Amino acid sequence: MFQRILIYGFGLMGASLSLAIRKKNLCKKISSILRNQKSLEEIKTLHFQDEFLLEEDFLSKNLWNEFDFIILCLPVNTILQKIQIIPSSYNGIITDVASTKKEIIDLVEKKFPSSHNYVSSHPMTGSENSGAEFARDDLYENKVCILTFPKNCKSESKEKVQTFWNQLNCRTVEICAEDHDEILAYLSHTPHILSALMVNWSLQNEKVQSYTHSLSVPLIGGGFKDMSRIAGSNPEMWEAIIKTNSNYILESLKSYHLELKKIIDNLENPNFNDTFWKSYFKKAKENRSKLLKLDS
Repeated sequence: MFQRILIYGFGLMGASLSLAIRKKNLCKKISSILRNQKSLEEIKTLHFQDEFLLEEDFLSKNLWNEFDFIILCLPVNTILQKIQIIPSSYNGIITDVASTKKEIIDLVEKKFPSSHNYVSSHPMTGSENSGAEFARDDLYENKVCILTFPKNCKSESKEKVQTFWNQLNCRTVEICAEDHDEILAYLSHTPHILSALMVNWSLQNEKVQSYTHSLSVPLIGGGFKDMSRIAGSNPEMWEAIIKTNSNYILESLKSYHLELKKIIDNLENPNFNDTFWKSYFKKAKENRSKLLKLDS
């Protein structure tokens, strides 16, 4: 379908995408952009088969039209910067893998007021580990990829981007930018904040701190380990996500605070209802099944 694909950004998402494209044989040549010579030397040790370009060379030589499909695999704030410099002469298709959409779509619609080839994508995958050294060729397998279409995006470009993700064994769904950012605040962005909060909060307890320091093994169970996993995610990436979706994240945290207050009020109530927790966890189990589609 595509002759030459350019992956702009070569961290976990970009490197895994490169491996997946090569595994599925979806184009003739894959090129990837790295920020500087140091990054290039580090990547060489990992033995990827891509052609690697330094960002400075790519931009100074205006090589955009060497590629018919460009995928921006960068933090969302950096993606916004790159959209600003896309030349009007570029005639290929561009997408991104960003976790927030409204600011991207607003900027695309402002930059391209008439017909264009930009489609925004959000493959729902990732890892608490960052960097190309953690890349996997199956990172995108059987994942959902949300597609958000700006106004005036060509229907042919929409179809090609959707087909691309389908060929990587992603299931695609279309969601508008506003709805995307509100939903993801509840199902991804705020949970990451709560995971970080839990880790920081737990070590504020002096006994937890003391025993953690003195013991040679971690004093945690499987539940804490599962819930804290995403607290180890890339800080730079998450700072950008939160800044570009702060309104919906704030709304979700306020809602969460109200639910937490109900629990605190119940525990403080001298007439404690001993059926509360059984009902509470029963409801949680049922709602988890709904969210994960376990009963369908």
